[in-house]
Amino acid sequence: MARIGMVIQAVLAASIFYLGYTIYSFTSTVNTVVDKYPEMLTDISNTAQTLKIDQWLEVADKFATITPDAVKTAQDINKTIGEVNTTVGEVNKTASAINTNIPSVLAEVKAIRTQALPSVLEESAQLRQDVPPMLAKVDELMDKSEDLSKQAAQGAVKGVILSPIDLLKDAGSGLKSKVSQ
Repeated sequence: MARIGMVIQAVLAASIFYLGYTIYSFTSTVNTVVDKYPEMLTDISNTAQTLKIDQWLEVADKFATITPDAVKTAQDINKTIGEVNTTVGEVNKTASAINTNIPSVLAEVKAIRTQALPSVLEESAQLRQDVPPMLAKVDELMDKSEDLSKQAAQGAVKGVILSPIDLLKDAGSGLKSKVSQ
């Protein structure tokens, strides 16, 4: 038993020694932390100033203020997108209807090209041939009408001036002929 007592005393002594060593290590670590604490506070303060945490907090407050409006705007955009999708669907239906009409429009354009257009071009060519002689005749008529109007004007003036004289001549000739008879 004496051996067991010695072993227990040795274990107890080792445990007390280890407890003392642990207390010493803890105290030493606490002293290191206490020594470094002001330096850590300075580093944290410098880091806060470098990162400009106050400004980041202001930005965060602005985001907190703006976020409800942004969410509402996003919801409005989603609603508008739904309406746009509906409109696009309607446009697609209209485009599909137009696509079905394109062959008939192309057939009509082809008919105009092959039937109506050649006759219009032929008539235009005929007019190009017929118009210059007509214009020459119109110019000739204009010239003649100018001459006729001059002659009529001169005849009218002559008639006004000479008609009393002609009347007297005619009367004189008529009298002469009656007298001669």
